[in-house]
Amino acid sequence: MKGGVILFIVEGPSDQDAITAFIAKEVLEQNIKVTVKVMHGDILTRYDEHTKDYSIHSGNVKGEVKKLILDYLNSPSVKSSHIRVNDIKKVYYMTDTDNCFLKEEVHSINKKECLNKIFNFEEIELSKNKKVEFEVIFFAHNLEHVIDENSNKLTDEEKEQIASDFAVESLNDRNYFIKTFTTSLMTWDSFKESYKGIKSYKDRACNINNLLNEIEEWKKN
Repeated sequence: MKGGVILFIVEGPSDQDAITAFIAKEVLEQNIKVTVKVMHGDILTRYDEHTKDYSIHSGNVKGEVKKLILDYLNSPSVKSSHIRVNDIKKVYYMTDTDNCFLKEEVHSINKKECLNKIFNFEEIELSKNKKVEFEVIFFAHNLEHVIDENSNKLTDEEKEQIASDFAVESLNDRNYFIKTFTTSLMTWDSFKESYKGIKSYKDRACNINNLLNEIEEWKKN
């Protein structure tokens, strides 16, 4: 892939700092820009107090994801950067799984059902004549757990510091980023395989290696 824009939808600023800054640097030579929509929370477990239900569920998740993408692209800040719908080449939805596939709490079930839908998107239609490829990047249990397996014992501030330190180290040392997401944790050979595998895997796992493989293919073409 040469040129165009890839869009990342992420749950929080730490995901943006730790992951997308590195990716933006990696694809720079392909004249590919990276734009990031930060959700400031997990939209798949967002509870609507008025309806006593989840605002996003398996029945409306595709429409809601499409809407948030279009709302983001139509926002003044993005328009001022001259990014348009037709510039988008691919969308990556980045999320913590929170081990939802192995839990029975109501919010975990809702997230599991939503992810089962999202895993099968393949493409998302942004306009009548514009469809783009769509993939999910996940961290099990969360980003900090993948970076540092002892993160469950840390405070939120310490987790943020881990992500920040990781971002700085990765930008200074490309191999540090690659090694983190390709060794000493569970990975799969393709996005499709990862979507199946994560449903029964509860330890440290991530499928960013599949994104790294895609980037290497883009560099060849």
